[in-house]
Amino acid sequence: MKKNIFILSILLLIPLLLCAKEYDLTVANNAFQEQNYQKAEEEYMKVANEGVKNFELFYNLGNTYFKLNDLGNARLYYEKAAKFEPMNKELNENIAMLLASIKDKEDIQRSFVETILRKVYFAFSINLLGVFVLTFFILMMAFIVLLIMSRSAVLKRIVKIFLVILAVIFFLVTVTEVMRIRDFYTDDSAVILDETVIAYSGPSDDFPQVFTIHDGLKVSIERFDNDWVLIKLPSGNGGWVLTSTLGII
Repeated sequence: MKKNIFILSILLLIPLLLCAKEYDLTVANNAFQEQNYQKAEEEYMKVANEGVKNFELFYNLGNTYFKLNDLGNARLYYEKAAKFEPMNKELNENIAMLLASIKDKEDIQRSFVETILRKVYFAFSINLLGVFVLTFFILMMAFIVLLIMSRSAVLKRIVKIFLVILAVIFFLVTVTEVMRIRDFYTDDSAVILDETVIAYSGPSDDFPQVFTIHDGLKVSIERFDNDWVLIKLPSGNGGWVLTSTLGII
């Protein structure tokens, strides 16, 4: 059992271990407070280029690019930050302000049920979900031991009831954790970075133009073909653009 708990602990800590790096944002934060946004961007990117990935860094970068009126990169780093804390109130308020500023409007409408399910799905961070999974796993093991060692029929029935409840919760939390980790590491969306981008019906500018889009728009990635990528707009329309014109979230 100890071996199983150790293996599970390592697996659940993988997201935290991959994102945990020492960093210092003091210089960048000071530059931002002094409204020296160009220097702030340079200092934040120094940290990002060292491989640091977390909410604070990406959120601050999003704010910095917003101040520099670089809507493409602002949206990119806000979306990167959202992978860590998708329900963060300040982040979502800033994204809403940015959406009001971009040329291509995104009609994001969710039903009441979808809104509730989304709140439940993102209620806890990936790392906290990992703690929950480990906790419920240990509790299940403890109840199994108690079930085996107990000689009382009444106690056995009570333990079985609690064990079933724990098993159901453990299953739901584990499935949610796995799905969240999958979503975190899936690179299937991007943000348009260039001010104006022309999309073509094929992976070359020899093909007919199908639509024109602008910086700050979030798109889905369908597939790559050398220097070109097939994207899908929120409206469902698809087209090929140069990979260099977008940033993968």
